[in-house]
Amino acid sequence: MTKFDKDSQIGFIGAGMVGKSLAVILSRNGYTVSSVSSRSFNSAKSFSSLIPASKVYQDPNHVADNCDVVFITTTDDSICDIATNTQWKYGQGVIHCSGVASTDVLSGAAKKGAITAAIHPLQTFSSVEDAVETLPGSTFAIEATGQMLDFLESMTVNLQGVPVHLKPNDKPLYHASVVMMGGLLTGLAGAVADMWNEFGIDQSTALKSLIPMIEGNAATLKSIGIPNAIAGPYVRGDIGTIRKHLVALSTQAPHILTVYCQMALASLPYALKKGNVSESVALDMQRLLEDFLEK
Repeated sequence: MTKFDKDSQIGFIGAGMVGKSLAVILSRNGYTVSSVSSRSFNSAKSFSSLIPASKVYQDPNHVADNCDVVFITTTDDSICDIATNTQWKYGQGVIHCSGVASTDVLSGAAKKGAITAAIHPLQTFSSVEDAVETLPGSTFAIEATGQMLDFLESMTVNLQGVPVHLKPNDKPLYHASVVMMGGLLTGLAGAVADMWNEFGIDQSTALKSLIPMIEGNAATLKSIGIPNAIAGPYVRGDIGTIRKHLVALSTQAPHILTVYCQMALASLPYALKKGNVSESVALDMQRLLEDFLEK
C-alpha cells in the first residue's frame, strides 16, 4: 500500500486560486508537487510556472498516472465528473478541496481502488502570495480516515494550520458558516458602505473608514472572545438609540432594515450573556426589533 508523506508525488487537477495557492505553499514547505492539469492548457502552464520542476498536462489522466496523491481543485460541480472519468490507480490518494461536498462525490475514484478524502482551507484567497501569507494559522477542515487522515493532519501541521475533523453530514452547515463569515460578510460591508451615500460619502471612502473598525473587531474577538467582544447599544440596553436606528433605516435604507433586525436579534443572547443588561430590557429590545420586522 502506498505510503503518504512529504516524499509522495503530488498532483493537482484544476487551476483555480485554491489549487494554485495550496500547491505553492506545499511546494515551499518541502512537498513534491510534480504534476498539474487544467481544462485550459494555458491555465495549466501558468499554474506549473509557479511550481519548480512540475510537469503540465491538459489530460487529468496523465496527472493520475504520475502521482501518488492527487488534489482535485476544480469547481464543486466538476469534482464528481473528474473522479468518475479519470483512470485512478489502486491505493492512490484522491482528495477534493470543496467545503460543502462530502467524499461521496469521489465515489467514482473509490470504486477504482483510490483512497478518498477531503480538505478545505478556511481562508480567502485574493492572490497566491496573499494565500501564502494568510494560510499559516488557518483552520483546515478534514474529512478522512486511516492513513489519509494521518497524511492530511500532518500536512496541516506542517503548513502551521489547525486541523478540525468533519463528518459528511457536517459539511453543508460548516460551509454555510464559512460563507457567512466570508463572502456574505464582505457583501454586508459593501451594503453598509453604500448607506453612507445617504449623507454624501461614496462607497470607496466609506470602506476606508469602516475597515479599521472591522480589523479592530477581529482583533478584539481574537483577544477576548464572545461575549466579551460584543459592544454597542444592545450591550448597554440603549433602547432610544436602537429606535433611532430603526426609524432611520425604515425611511432611508429600508432594504437593509430586515438585515439589521435579524443581526441584532441573533446577537441579543450574547449581549444578555455579557451581563450588562437585564432580561426585561433584553425582552424590550427584542419586541422593538420584531415590531419593525413586521411593519
